[in-house]
Amino acid sequence: MKLGRRSLLQDEALTVSALQELPLELFPALFKDAFSSEQSIILRHMVVAWPFPCLPVGALMRTPHLETLKAVLGGLDLLLAQKVQPGRCKLQVLDLRDVNHNFWNVWTGMEDGVFSPDISHPQSLIYHPIQKGKQAVTVWINLSVNPRHSSKYNEYFYQWAKERKDVVQVNCQKIEFWTNPFYDPCLLDIVEPSSIQELEVYEHWDLETLAMLAPDLGQMINLQRLLLHNIHISLNWLGNKEVEDYYVRMIIPLFSKLDKLQHLYLNDVCFVNEHLDQVLGCLNSPLETLVITRCKLSELDMSHLSQCPRVHQLKHLDLSGVDFINLSHEFLARLLKRLTATMQKLKLKSCMITDFQMDVLLPALSQCSQLTEVDFLMNFLSMDILKKLLQHTANLRQLTKEMYPAPCEVYDEFGNVLPHRFQQHCSDLMGTLKVIRQPKEICFMSNICAGCGEYSVYNLEAVIVYCSYS
Repeated sequence: MKLGRRSLLQDEALTVSALQELPLELFPALFKDAFSSEQSIILRHMVVAWPFPCLPVGALMRTPHLETLKAVLGGLDLLLAQKVQPGRCKLQVLDLRDVNHNFWNVWTGMEDGVFSPDISHPQSLIYHPIQKGKQAVTVWINLSVNPRHSSKYNEYFYQWAKERKDVVQVNCQKIEFWTNPFYDPCLLDIVEPSSIQELEVYEHWDLETLAMLAPDLGQMINLQRLLLHNIHISLNWLGNKEVEDYYVRMIIPLFSKLDKLQHLYLNDVCFVNEHLDQVLGCLNSPLETLVITRCKLSELDMSHLSQCPRVHQLKHLDLSGVDFINLSHEFLARLLKRLTATMQKLKLKSCMITDFQMDVLLPALSQCSQLTEVDFLMNFLSMDILKKLLQHTANLRQLTKEMYPAPCEVYDEFGNVLPHRFQQHCSDLMGTLKVIRQPKEICFMSNICAGCGEYSVYNLEAVIVYCSYS
């Protein structure tokens, strides 16, 4: 069968003319062969004759390939140009996303002629209704916008979609924006905003730029995952509270339109401080994931966080990098108490948590029976409180990953790790834990060494990795 396909592909004209008579089960394997050999003409005509509802070509392109994109979009152009759709063609969705599809594996293994009707319509594909007035052809794509590394693939697709926005609907499950000194609102003109389920904004956007995205954000009514990373105040407005509040008032109310939001990631975001009550208060549905890292939080923020009904079903809470040294420990304890039935992952890394604060958290922590992962690295805890912490995990039988700081006793007066103390104390802690239960994955790690910039680590196998300065 493979030799037959290979022979057929050697004659492009013959292949194109044979497509209308080609057995259904041979289409996927022939398409893969044409894709592998970069035969653009055959690919273009196979799109026109495609006998399945979906063509998941993105699953074949592990890296974006411009010539393949041109061939496939060229096939769509031929299809759209025909007043009457070819009788055999059933194409409704062109999927350019790099996601796994069982479609190719099953069909290319069906050369014995056995047919499974369920595979012709990949179940992993998420469909979205065609908007009124649009052709019954939808293109799915994930976009990553990075001006530092412009992509000819993305540029070509954007221009193609822009010129055909009245006849093709572009759905985008995930959009990433990287370092960007500006935001072009026209960029999302080609995308159906209600199709966007994940939005990630990375690297040095200021509030003014984020505010430009706000109108589009408000239309992403099916957004489930929002990540904002390193959102700061422009140097031009630094210290100008009036301007900051103006942009914050533009951004925060739009959270109320994100009814499907389940996962919220705020990393080093300037407007969180003293506005967390507004951000969470705007939400209309419970969150599963809340990540607030490297942000400054006020007492008012923590008070609201501990009481907000939108976070009382959290499965994943990450407050790493939030400085708790000047915050009331009661608020965090109250929050953990509310999450005992649902929380699966807890990260409190580098939070300046002391013995006294940890001692207050232990009663609630010991009741979090669903916990699978905990991370308390880079906090200042003594040997005594670490032993107490481990003892309070006795009933947490679902823990699969545990990360704890090395006790304060392993350092000298300059903050350098003393190897013999590190080994002795970490060994004692591991022994304490093994008496209670058998851990699956665990490590004790020192703070970063000022001398070499590395860490000392003690793991389950008692393998010790010392920093090179020790």
